[in-house]
Amino acid sequence: KRVLQGVFLSCFQKALLHKQQTQPLLELPMGYKEKEMTVEMMQKREERARKRRLQAAKKAEDSKNQTIERLTKTSKAKIKSMRERKSKLSQSPMVRYRDNALGMNISFPSGVPAPTPTPPSAPPAAPVTCGVTGCPNIKRYACSKSGVPLCSLECYKRNMLLVQSAA
Repeated sequence: KRVLQGVFLSCFQKALLHKQQTQPLLELPMGYKEKEMTVEMMQKREERARKRRLQAAKKAEDSKNQTIERLTKTSKAKIKSMRERKSKLSQSPMVRYRDNALGMNISFPSGVPAPTPTPPSAPPAAPVTCGVTGCPNIKRYACSKSGVPLCSLECYKRNMLLVQSAA
């Protein structure tokens, strides 16, 4: 490249080109200044480090507990509300119904009267038998024309013959 008599050059470039140093270069300090550590400063530093370690351990323990709660789906608030609910239930009088292998049992708290027993219900009606003479089977159908109770297709055919012969 050609340099045009220093017209486009900065002062720094001109100095480099002509290798001139008008001012001596300043030397910047390298590295850190070493602080003198007193016994008190060392103790404070150790105390801060110990506090940081304790805080980190506590944070790790809390994180572990939260993970366990998340996995078991139990939280402190949930456990507390369950305890309160149980204590409320134990304080109020309750009617208890138990049905197990030994039998059924209903227990009432003291001071609460037992309900009056219900009267026994009427036995179920006897099943209707087939309306065709000589058939002891139970009714399953009814004839659409005569309304006679029937048990099968055979009885239906016999019933239709009887209805037609009567008409």
